[in-house]
Formats: sequence, structure tokens, C-alpha cells
Amino acid sequence: LSFGQRGWPSVTMRQSEWLREFNALGYCLNTQAAKLITSFLETCGDDPEGAVETLVSLTKAHLNAASKSSFQSVIDEDVMKAVITAAVEGSAADDAEMEVLNGELEKEAFIFNVKPFTFNEATKAWNPALHAPTLFPAVSSKNKIYQDRFRILQRRLLLGGEFATEGLGVTTLQAGQRMLTSVASIVGNPGRKLSFGLLRRQEDESNGRWVIEDLHKVLPVELAVETGRHLVTDGSFVLCEGEMRDCVFQVCELHPLKAIPRQVSIEKDLLPVQIPTASMTEEQLKLLEAQESSRDGMYVVLSEVHLDSVQVLDMLETLFQGFESAGPPKAYILMGNFCSRSFVPTSQGVCAYREGFERLKFMLRNLEAHVMHGTRFIFIPGPRDPGPQTLPKAPLPNYLTADLARDIPGAVMATNPCHVRHLSREIVFFRHDVLRLLRRHEAVPLARETQVTGFDEQRYSECARFILDQAHLVPLPLEESNILWEYDHVLRLYPLPHAVFIGGVTPQFEISYEGCQLGSVGPFASGSFYSFHPVEGLLDICEVPDRAG
Repeated sequence: LSFGQRGWPSVTMRQSEWLREFNALGYCLNTQAAKLITSFLETCGDDPEGAVETLVSLTKAHLNAASKSSFQSVIDEDVMKAVITAAVEGSAADDAEMEVLNGELEKEAFIFNVKPFTFNEATKAWNPALHAPTLFPAVSSKNKIYQDRFRILQRRLLLGGEFATEGLGVTTLQAGQRMLTSVASIVGNPGRKLSFGLLRRQEDESNGRWVIEDLHKVLPVELAVETGRHLVTDGSFVLCEGEMRDCVFQVCELHPLKAIPRQVSIEKDLLPVQIPTASMTEEQLKLLEAQESSRDGMYVVLSEVHLDSVQVLDMLETLFQGFESAGPPKAYILMGNFCSRSFVPTSQGVCAYREGFERLKFMLRNLEAHVMHGTRFIFIPGPRDPGPQTLPKAPLPNYLTADLARDIPGAVMATNPCHVRHLSREIVFFRHDVLRLLRRHEAVPLARETQVTGFDEQRYSECARFILDQAHLVPLPLEESNILWEYDHVLRLYPLPHAVFIGGVTPQFEISYEGCQLGSVGPFASGSFYSFHPVEGLLDICEVPDRAG
């Protein structure tokens, strides 16, 4: 066995090299464990050094998880079997450092094939749904959308210990704790009550009267609130405080739901690592998390990329050539609409739409450094792009995109929304004008001390927080959101992802809230875009340089 002057000339020498790595951390291997490592390294091809580093990292993580209270120095055969198994399972994840959940790279992770998880009250565990979602569900699936959202938000509400539910044997409240009364228990229960439920307009001839409802009761509501400090919309879940008067719940105060950090949800709610859309095991994700410090990457995020605009194509070429020289990013996220006009399903409309992608394909063929770097080009359709106007939205078909995904290495036609995993980081990209539409459905106007002309970043930041608080990308009435009933789970934000990017006509701004970064990606026609480093959490607004300058 000869690997040259810089390699390991023999198995004996090789063993002394990797033993030094384990001994440096204070570990001692017994004979059986050492034999397993020797056999494993013989299968590692040209990179045994990298395999040793992986084994050391996984061994450290495994022992730390197994014995948190004490240091275990002796490594036996069982420990090393578990470590090598994790390394073998994680090799596929290591090769696919970035997983795009769209069907082109990982068929089982196609967003329309992702099964929802449901909480079992009897076993207190999250389990995959027994049946796969369908495009043609029964009418009961419509009600189940709000039932599932209610249960998720109620569980999240009770995790922090700030609230206790009436009727569960709670007789005394702790300091600072408040009692939640179910909507069904408000009737005939005098005094001021705090209740959690869905606030919406009544769907009958009651002149749009407000109601609040939970899983068992619908109660008419009168909002005795002129303005609010936080956004509350039709079709959102709220905490209502008030009392019954003349068979109507008089609401004197509305309290927002508060999102909680991702790690708190995972630890306290015992969420499986596969929620919401991860397709990997816990051991594989731990392996990727251990590599984050040395394997960050940059994502370039653009929205409203009109390929029928000469100005936009010129800016794209400047952008690509700039990164071609300076160093390509991990991925480009290009969100629609990809045409400045709505798609018309005629022969002329198809030819005009394809022409923009033909020009883009010609431009991408000249990016040799991007191909060597393995850069991805991820295309997310917008509301005016071809396809049903439903959520989630299917990827653009090849015949309308000039077979760009087939001819350009790394090009992917993704769904809307699109979930991307960079190592262990979850990122959501969504093309929708939800930040603008939320203001149309306000139940109570937002309070404002001074009038603002032009773009009101404070109000839009409140809309962004509202989306994260509601744990849903489109917390609007169903007639406005047009969601496929049994695919509502792919629009949920529980637990919170590490980052959310919403593309649309809203100007660019960003907030950081409960450990989640949310960026509004404005139209690319202005020449601005986002650069994002997932591991470091760096989010910057950038400008395409002027060619004349």
C-alpha cells in the first residue's frame, strides 16, 4: 500500500497516525474498536485523513450525547460501530451539502410529497400522518387546516409556562401566569376572561360580524378596540380579553401570539428533526452541524427577475460576471415573476416566455468558474408565472423554460415556497405579496403616533413579525390565500426556520426576530439583491455596480 511521500506507506504507520488524533482528545481505544477503524479506513479511498477527522468529530459528539455528566475515555467496539454507522449514513448528506426540496435533486423531498406531522395527545408525540396528501381531498380537509393550526399554536402558547388552561386541574396560578378560558366556557362564566381562538368574519347575513372560535364553539364578538399596537387580521389566531354582555363577547384588548426560538420548540415540544421538511436522520444532521464552522457559503437572492427586460438581463450579466471573477456563491435564488406581463397561454405567449429563458441560458453557459464551484441556480415561480394560482405552486415546466434545468449544470426549477437546507440550517424562500396584502385585512388599525409618507418600514416590520408569530407564510383568509387544503403544512413555520425570504413588490427591509432572520426581497429592476451567509447569519443588501462607473 503506497500513497507517495505525503501519504501513509503502511497500515501500521497509518494506525499510528490516526491513534494520535484520538489520543490528543484523551480517548483510549480497545483492540476491537481499533480493528474496526482500520477496516473502515481501508475503504475510504484517497482521503483517509478526512475520514479520520470525521470519525474523531462523530466520536466526540456521540460520547458527549451518551454521557453528559461525565467524561468517557475508553472507546469500545459498540461505540465505534455506532460512530462508523453514522459516518456511512452521513456520507450521502456530506455529498449533498445543500438540499433543495423540489423533486429535481431529492425525489423523496419533493414538497408535494412531504407528509405532515400530527401531534398525538395520548402518546404526547409527533407522528407522520398516516395518509399522503391529495390534490382532491374531502370537504373535511378545509376545516382541518384551522384545526391543525389551532393545535400547533396552542401547544406553542403553553410551552413557555405563561399561561394555564382552565379545566385541566389547575387550581392556583404561579406568579405572572394567566388563565386561558376556552371559547366554549366563556358563555355563562361571568367576569373578564382571556381566550385563545381564530378571529374571523362570520360567513352569513350578519353584516360581516366578527366571531372567535376554537375547536368546539363559535362566539360572536364585538371589538371595542379602536387601534392596536400589534397587527391583527381577519383569519388570524389571537388572544382576546373581555367579558360577555348580551350574548356577545365584548373584546376590550387584543394580545398577539409570540413566536418562540427554534431550539426552544425542538427541545420543549420534542419535535422530530424531520419537521418541517428535513429528509435526514438526526445523526446525519449532527454530522453537518459539526462541519458548519468551516463550510459556510453565500446565497444571492433576487426577486421579480423580468427576463423580458433588457435592463434586467444586463444587470444579471454584470452580476454573474462579477461573481465569476471574484468567486461564485453557493447558490442563486431567482424568484418570479419572470416576465413583466402576465403569462398568456397562447403560442405567442409561450414563445415570448421561452425567449427570456433562452437568453438567460446563453448567459449561463459562459460561467465556467460557477460550474467548477458547483453553484446552483434555483428558480421559484411567481404569481403571474405559468401554472395554477394555488399554494404551494408547482415548478415551471421544462418546455416553458427552454430546458434550462436540463442544459445548465446546477439549474433547478423549484416549488413555491422552496425549502433549502444548508448543512443543518433551514431556509425558506417564498414569492408572494403577502406583506402588502396583510394590511388589507386588518381587524383593528395599527396605532401610529406620527404620519409617515412613502415606505413605512415600521408597519411592514410588524407584518413580518406577524407572519412568524402566526407560524404561517400566508395568515390570510382561505379565499385570499388559495391554499391547497391538504398541503397547508408546507406553508407552516413551526419550528421557526433559521431564515425566511419573501419576494414581492414590497421594498427591501429585514428584521431579526426570535432567532429567525426575515428579509423582504424587492424587485431586481432597482439593481438591489440580498447576499446571505447562513452559518454566520450575515444578511446584506447589495447593489449591482453600474457598468458605466
